[in-house]
Amino acid sequence: MARVSYRELKRQAKSAHIHVKSTKYSPFDSSNVHADHKDMFAVVQSLGRTSYENYGHCPTNETPNKPWQLENKMRALKLVYLAVKCRKENRNEAGWRNEVESKLFERFDIEVACKRCRKRLWASEIESNPALSNSKTTSLEDRQRKRGLLDPGMSDLFSSRLEEPVCQAGANDAQNPKKEPDRIHGLQRTSNFERLLQQSYAHETNSRASPRSVEDVVKVSVNPDNGGDPLLFPFLVLEAKGEKAGENFEQMEIQTAFPIRNILKLQYDLLKTPGNTMDVPGGPLVWFFASRGEDWRVYAASVHEENGLPNYWINYLWGGSVTGRDEALQLILIVDYILDWARDIYRPNLLRQLKMLGLVDLSDGATVAVDPDVYSTDGRFQDWMRDQEIDPEEILDPNMSDTASIMMIEDAPTDPLGHLKTPLGIVRDAKHIESRIRALYLTRDNFQMFLLGFENPDTAMKCCRNILIALNRRCVVLKNEEVLNAVENSWTGNKRPMDDVRDPTTRVYAQFRISYYVDHGWNQIRELKYLAVADDARELLIDAAKYVRMVRGSKFNPPECSRPEILRTLDGYLQRNVEQDFTAALSRHTFLLDMVRMPVVTIGEDGAAHDDLSWRMVTSHDQDNKSPGITMQNVVDPIYAKAKYRSGQREPSEPYLRVSSRQDYESRSLAPETQDDRLNKALVYGAIQNAPHLPRGSDQKLCLYILDGQTEDIAPFSVVSILLAHLHRGRICGTLRKGKVYQTSRKGDDNRTAHEFKLNEVQKHLNVGHEILKSSVYEWIKLLTPSEVIPEGEGVASALEDITNTNVAQA
Repeated sequence: MARVSYRELKRQAKSAHIHVKSTKYSPFDSSNVHADHKDMFAVVQSLGRTSYENYGHCPTNETPNKPWQLENKMRALKLVYLAVKCRKENRNEAGWRNEVESKLFERFDIEVACKRCRKRLWASEIESNPALSNSKTTSLEDRQRKRGLLDPGMSDLFSSRLEEPVCQAGANDAQNPKKEPDRIHGLQRTSNFERLLQQSYAHETNSRASPRSVEDVVKVSVNPDNGGDPLLFPFLVLEAKGEKAGENFEQMEIQTAFPIRNILKLQYDLLKTPGNTMDVPGGPLVWFFASRGEDWRVYAASVHEENGLPNYWINYLWGGSVTGRDEALQLILIVDYILDWARDIYRPNLLRQLKMLGLVDLSDGATVAVDPDVYSTDGRFQDWMRDQEIDPEEILDPNMSDTASIMMIEDAPTDPLGHLKTPLGIVRDAKHIESRIRALYLTRDNFQMFLLGFENPDTAMKCCRNILIALNRRCVVLKNEEVLNAVENSWTGNKRPMDDVRDPTTRVYAQFRISYYVDHGWNQIRELKYLAVADDARELLIDAAKYVRMVRGSKFNPPECSRPEILRTLDGYLQRNVEQDFTAALSRHTFLLDMVRMPVVTIGEDGAAHDDLSWRMVTSHDQDNKSPGITMQNVVDPIYAKAKYRSGQREPSEPYLRVSSRQDYESRSLAPETQDDRLNKALVYGAIQNAPHLPRGSDQKLCLYILDGQTEDIAPFSVVSILLAHLHRGRICGTLRKGKVYQTSRKGDDNRTAHEFKLNEVQKHLNVGHEILKSSVYEWIKLLTPSEVIPEGEGVASALEDITNTNVAQA
């Protein structure tokens, strides 16, 4: 910003009654701040004095009910890690925003509720004061008192806008500065807001005026209309600059002053709208964040009336560098507090004000009924899970996500087979398979953050020992981290940035395992799991495991595996045809990758052939329950599970985890054709083990897989014909559906010796009665067949026999 424009902007701000306090806020010099806001500012400054070392380690009566404190410390360490990384790489403004800002504000955008029971996963360290609510019958205090640890949090309440223009308030729009704040947070137009904004405005002063809705009377957004849902009543503004930017914080304050003024005026105008007699403790309030690389500041802006005119005051509350653990934690706690205030105080206050504008009898506006947009207000409170150990079998499948939990029987419109889905069975294209990577990769840079994820030092020590045991039992040596990146690119297509590659001379010890299975949603999965430790992190592991002498004195000389060798091995699995992968998924096959010395013939310098031994990578069925692959899996899965549990719908972003996936379809070769086209399809029965919290519409135990790729224009009658053909053959495929191949797998669950069975043997192999299974298929047929074909009341056996005989005769 040029110096002359800065001066002009400062002059304009003063003319618009915008005041930025030049000194840090003090309660002893705050005559322009309402008493209710003073209490909130005190909370922010109290959080701004939190010590990282003492946080969560000073036992109080509430300590058992605040397990999120450990996660907050982990988030702080991650923020420090990212800030230091940006500083080392001399990132520009976009780089800082992508790495640090997105992580700081992610709780505004993601669902923070338990995937099992929709209970809340976290709470603000200091919760909002119920006295700040304008409801005369508020239940906030009761809800906070009853709120269990997993009490449902937000669901689509907030939204944001990035670098979008702000409409200037007042009659002199053309002369006001045009600003595009880097980030604005506000409220989504949920069903509750929609209903209140569309109600008729009940306080028209002109009886002859045409009826208007509340939205016609009240301005609800500061952004121009783009044809979509507006960002309602913003409450947070952020302005960011790179570390090397020329602007200082004073210039950033003035630069953002007008957007802040416009948002405050939006709230102020609503308060002054005729018919709104609802009091808002403290009045309008907007939070302002400013960042310049690693340095952050937090401000609060409010309105103070002088001589009947609104004056807009911006107070500086907190500042610090997020390269420090104390400051990073403080900033995270402040953001959580603001989020809690926006959810429990600010949003309900707005709803009540809007309700008042549609009421003739103002006494009815004292409260808003149960808010359908907020789970925690509907009285469904549950206790915190007694066993805090998380079973990945029940919570990690992608179909268990928030989106899946609200889907009905119909599949997404993009699924060409969705119209064939019924409560008893579904149809899937076997060409679709998901290639996944789930990996733990420890380096010197991320090792301390890894340790912080454990409940106590003893648990961390045991895990470190298990990692060393797994690698000592079996692993290979890779030249450097770039080989791991090449593996991921080959398996899932995820390319990691070249500037993220560490020292190319640092070797990596790794163990790999491939698993095939069918998940809860009947999706085929081929999963590459690995445990990898960089050479410079192995010493740290040994120290953390606390048996230094034994390990350092032991022999550890694993074989080397070249990049071409491991890529050749993995490509062999990626090139398998549809039938091979399908069979492996039904049988839940697992494979361990290992190095063996194999005889080769080499040509010497003398031109003669010589017998030699060379290391080659091979794979073998990993069927032993005590194999090194199971040991490795027992390390990786729980760490991934807890990280996934903390992150809600999103995949974990911890730097020590590598998680990516790809849907493979187009390039896959088909299974060989059979003479009978109907037998290029496979009917599969699959029970679900230990999955009491399945989403609605995904509990079918029968699935018809199309193996020949012929999925276009499949009609229900075609499915009926295929099902009858399988019944006539008297055979059916079977599998066990679980979220993943996991350590709790019982003997026989994985690496099954058969996947197709005679109908009269299903009780033995699939634990379902022959007649029950046959009846289930019939009921599925009945759902796909018009009632005139199978009349109501006709016996199952006779109907099946008649239709089967007719169908087979026609074939």
